[in-house]
Amino acid sequence: MPWYDWEDEFYDNDFEEQEITPDALVLEGPLYARSKRGPIGSTWWGQQWVAAMQKLGGSRLDRGKSYARNGKVLNLTIQYGLAFGKVKGSWSQPYQSGIWLRILDDSQWEEAIDSLAEQAIYAAKLLAGEMPGDIEGIFQGLGFSLFPRNWKDIEFECSCPDYGDPCKHAAAIYYLIAEQLDADPFMLFHLRGRTREQMLAGLRRRRGVRPRSETDVPEAASPAPPLGVDLANFWIGDSTQLIRSAPVVPSQPPLLLQLGSPPDNTEAGLRAIYDRVSHEALVWLGADDLPE
Repeated sequence: MPWYDWEDEFYDNDFEEQEITPDALVLEGPLYARSKRGPIGSTWWGQQWVAAMQKLGGSRLDRGKSYARNGKVLNLTIQYGLAFGKVKGSWSQPYQSGIWLRILDDSQWEEAIDSLAEQAIYAAKLLAGEMPGDIEGIFQGLGFSLFPRNWKDIEFECSCPDYGDPCKHAAAIYYLIAEQLDADPFMLFHLRGRTREQMLAGLRRRRGVRPRSETDVPEAASPAPPLGVDLANFWIGDSTQLIRSAPVVPSQPPLLLQLGSPPDNTEAGLRAIYDRVSHEALVWLGADDLPE
């Protein structure tokens, strides 16, 4: 979705007519902020989202806290570069409020994904579903940011007569975004122009990681036979008689299947460690047929 010049287009554009992308997050309300008092934003991501606006001089942001906490936001849609919803105000009809965040262009995203893929720790965390806490440093080192850093990055608009920037209705939406980032910091990627899936697909391509397919999923196990034990007295027996089963050790370490070959000729060393750990585990489990 392109960046809009709202001075020319906003009042000719109705949020109700805004195209909603298939991967948008759509929340029906009324919505209530989880935070009931004090600051909104319980994680580093939510806190940085709020702090970014405070640094820009959004002194009227706090006026939206009560609206966010009291269910005034009736619905919320978050997608590429845009969050919008209906907010109940003093009029009989709810206002239409929205926040536009300038998306990073394709070249900026390619540059960012290249930098993240070059550092194994970032790639490993992201591919494991974890957002690295210092990832913002990578983006800033490239000359841009995930968070809004100037007024060219963000626009607030509302159908209310308040010309505050932001007004309390748009500020309420801004606060609710902070709590969405608490729950899923990958939503920040989405607001800046890439979904989680697009970001991770780019990392996999650069790391040479094969994506999971249906062939990677084990077949459903057949129904288990009866245990053939005295269930009533199962936990009373000798604690040394533990039931242990030795797993089949795959020839390819799962870690390398996920992340691809490590840099600097370390793959042989990692494989040796994997083999040794697997051997010790099989010994502990009492496996009869140990690999050479």
